[in-house]
Amino acid sequence: MGSRERIVLRTKRIMRHMTPSHIVKTRMTRRLMRDFADKVGMVSFGYVSQNDDEHRLVRGHTVSATHTDNNYSIGTLRGYDVMMVSRNDVITTRHRQQQRCHWLICAIDLHTRIDLPHLYVGHAAREEAFLASYERLHRLNMGMYAAYPSQFLSEYAVYGLPADGIEIEQTITPEVALVIATHFSDASIEIENNTMYLYIESQHPTEVLLEKMLSNALWLAESIDTAYAPEAPQKSDEA
Repeated sequence: MGSRERIVLRTKRIMRHMTPSHIVKTRMTRRLMRDFADKVGMVSFGYVSQNDDEHRLVRGHTVSATHTDNNYSIGTLRGYDVMMVSRNDVITTRHRQQQRCHWLICAIDLHTRIDLPHLYVGHAAREEAFLASYERLHRLNMGMYAAYPSQFLSEYAVYGLPADGIEIEQTITPEVALVIATHFSDASIEIENNTMYLYIESQHPTEVLLEKMLSNALWLAESIDTAYAPEAPQKSDEA
């Protein structure tokens, strides 16, 4: 994206943000997410700059030089370090079209010490933003070692490196895939550098959506850590 295009986009963003309806909705969303953070025991910081070293940057495929982060909050929940943020950006798709995206992101640091492969589980309706950023990952054919639910295979695509296929199927098992297809409501998932990212496209989420997203993210983190947990040594029968 050239400097002129960035200036035009920035001007359009400023004009849109000045409309009364946008201001009201933004304030309501800010208050809702701040109250939600307080409710679950997280600390809310509001807007954060990606150039500010005081806050840890939420990465994943949505990070860019032009994204804007709002409603940033952090905390420790059920033993996990958790970050939540509202991120918006304008991406350029593979077809050279500009698309505005509003992501709600929940990032969780996994406990496993095993280096997990980089993978992305994307809903079919949400692929453009991912494909615009990670061309080096390939769509994988899941089910080489176990059968996957048809609903998952028809609604989701899994991306990774072909060499990581075994580890990816160990991470996103058929049982986990079924829960994703039936309970995650069009959310997408990424694991990179042992941090799990759960993405939902929502500019003005409800409290119900926030609760469901956080619950699903924590459940998935626990499921993945359980899959990679070392087996407990068997006790000897000898006295």
